Amino acid sequence: MKKFLVLILFVASVVAFSQTVNWAFLEEPISLNIWDYLGPNSTVWTGYIMGPRTAGLYAYGDVRFDYIPNLASDLPEITEEGDLWVYTIPLRNDITWSDGTKFTAGDAAWTLNTILQLIVDYGLGGNWAGYVDPDYFVKAEAVDDCTLKCYFTAASLAKANFGALMAPILQKKYWAPKIEEALKTGNPLQTIYNYDTSDEPLLGSFLLKKWEKGAFIETYARPDYYDRGQVLTLYKNGAVEITNPNTGEKWAGYGEATGEKEIELTTGPYIENIIYRIYLNRTAAITALINGDVSFIFNSLGLQKGEIDQLKNVANVKLISNSVNGFRYMCFNMRRFPMNIKEFRQAIAALVDREFLTGRVLGGQAFPQYGVVPSGNVFWYNPNVEKIAPGAGMSYGERRQFAIDLLKKAGFRWVVEPKIEGDAIARKGRGLIGPDGQRVEEVELLAPGPGYDPMRATMALYIERWANEIGIPVKANLVDFNYIVDRIWNEPFNFDMYMLGWSLGYYPDHVSDFFHSKRAGIGDWNAAGYQNPEFDKLADEFLAASDIEEARKLSFKLQEMLAEDLPYLVLFDTPVTEAYRTDQIEFPYEKTLSGLQYVDGAPTLVKALAK
Repeated sequence: MKKFLVLILFVASVVAFSQTVNWAFLEEPISLNIWDYLGPNSTVWTGYIMGPRTAGLYAYGDVRFDYIPNLASDLPEITEEGDLWVYTIPLRNDITWSDGTKFTAGDAAWTLNTILQLIVDYGLGGNWAGYVDPDYFVKAEAVDDCTLKCYFTAASLAKANFGALMAPILQKKYWAPKIEEALKTGNPLQTIYNYDTSDEPLLGSFLLKKWEKGAFIETYARPDYYDRGQVLTLYKNGAVEITNPNTGEKWAGYGEATGEKEIELTTGPYIENIIYRIYLNRTAAITALINGDVSFIFNSLGLQKGEIDQLKNVANVKLISNSVNGFRYMCFNMRRFPMNIKEFRQAIAALVDREFLTGRVLGGQAFPQYGVVPSGNVFWYNPNVEKIAPGAGMSYGERRQFAIDLLKKAGFRWVVEPKIEGDAIARKGRGLIGPDGQRVEEVELLAPGPGYDPMRATMALYIERWANEIGIPVKANLVDFNYIVDRIWNEPFNFDMYMLGWSLGYYPDHVSDFFHSKRAGIGDWNAAGYQNPEFDKLADEFLAASDIEEARKLSFKLQEMLAEDLPYLVLFDTPVTEAYRTDQIEFPYEKTLSGLQYVDGAPTLVKALAK
């Protein structure tokens, strides 16, 4: 959910721009240091700001999310040299950094090699280790200013095309001396994370103007943005065409660029400034939208039913809804007792009736999710995970009896054993004792509070109640979003269970990144501490796959293993419903997987309307 920095190529028509748009945030970003963001502090709120600041060699295009050249001028040429696979990448010669320096292959080679060095020698983790995997990426070389060679141990879709070649590229001139300085300190990674990057030269379309902590972040559009005037055309036959009459740039792929067009977009930006106003509760943000103080609310969770009802009759406010590529889940810390016992995790899972919660309790606003690949990512989703889910198809009483039987099977017992009669709890359990005779103390379930996500808050309270009915001493602790993130990745792993959500990339390499044993270190993504050699072996095969159908089969097997072992209990998600003011801004499209928030509000495409 991992949280990909989706480096999307945005496009719109060239006009003079001089206007400001105001957008609402519900949480404060943590840091605008790219190393920190893609390391231990990769929150979606930081990502909304970072997306328009960065660029990679390749990107996902708008609307259909085609894999297209970005800093590159064409798709890579792949050849075999000895035991290695070489990706030769032609680069564009019309790109400049925000300080006027020309972008070259030297920047790209330095970035990729430095990421590798920091991972291998210093334990850099998080999304960085997802982009550049030392088991696959060997090195990068600048052949000349416009030609880059990347060497891999395998022609891996996950680790080459959708991995290293999509990593954000940093300026060598700015970062090389800073990294060299940091490596001489006692804690190089923390030194790097702590650098003030307010003066960093960037490749993106928007730069930082001002950050007033707790109030707002203001960014401004680059007047010299190199992609201004670039036209992206998507054809209904699947072809893609990119042209820029200002620079002569031209690329086409995925078939003949002829016939009926699906959409045509031209890059701006059309606006001069974006002010991201921070509202630390949803009610204040909704009020700001109604009053016209903001034009759009960023929220990866979308609007709740009450908010939708409140907004649907407001003049000049439009509601839009999209399917999602993400999920909300509960994670078990398998480093701790009793979460390290599979039957305990399965018992908790058996108690959780997703259909009841989403349909009855949440009033149909949400839909159940069962596996670590969302059902909305249709090609990669394995529908068998629904049948594997503990308690699937069982009644209320059957679920509770099944959970009790699972605990007994693992050797648990009670001071007072629970008793189920039909769908009734005839006797509540009390005093759960583990297989080794150890009393099970209170198990804390961290979850966001109702001011941030009332759905997860509600679900956490139901899980607490259901667990306690059969004597599992779960206590839901509803807290601030950033507090949960801190407890997981910064303390680190100081939790029993937590409830969060992921917004994901389209190629499901997160299935490995979240659960491979090599990703279980401090600051990395395997927060559950899941370790399974059989899973690791299959995950390695999946990451090495160069054939899409073979990768799909392996992905299905991995999903089934995780549905059985349950390091995560995937719970639900919602169609993302968003609202914006049609009298203030205009978006070039509205239908896109996970909504406009997922494409950072399309900052180089959105237009401010004259007042």
